[in-house]
Amino acid sequence: MARTARSLLQALMLPLGAAAILIGGAILLAGPTWTAGVTETLFNRVTGGHDLTPAFTPSADSELRFYAPFWITYGGLVLWIALDLRWRLGWVPPLALLFMAGGAGRLISYLEAGPPHGAFVLLMAIELILPLGMLGLWLMARRRT
Repeated sequence: MARTARSLLQALMLPLGAAAILIGGAILLAGPTWTAGVTETLFNRVTGGHDLTPAFTPSADSELRFYAPFWITYGGLVLWIALDLRWRLGWVPPLALLFMAGGAGRLISYLEAGPPHGAFVLLMAIELILPLGMLGLWLMARRRT
């Protein structure tokens, strides 16, 4: 049971880490307007939507590019832990909770500023739910068989 839980947890963490690095890199290098536009366009193609949000202001662009290296670092840390999960299992709860805190930030924004594009509502749901699954798998992975 513990080995299966570790394998499932690793299967969640590897794409999460890779996505964080790719998204952070895109925000840093191509900018948040381009990155959000690609995300919204892909979401629209799947759902049949057609709306895109306006460009970010220069201040928002600056702020998001500042935070992008932190997102890249988070992704690298997730990959580092996932690649040797058996020995780094104790890192999972703080990483899961940090990821959930990002989703909580989106929820606060949703409540304060209004609903964003549907792609970001979906991301918010993932960021609030996936950490619970990660924590559940972490608990199972800790058990000795």
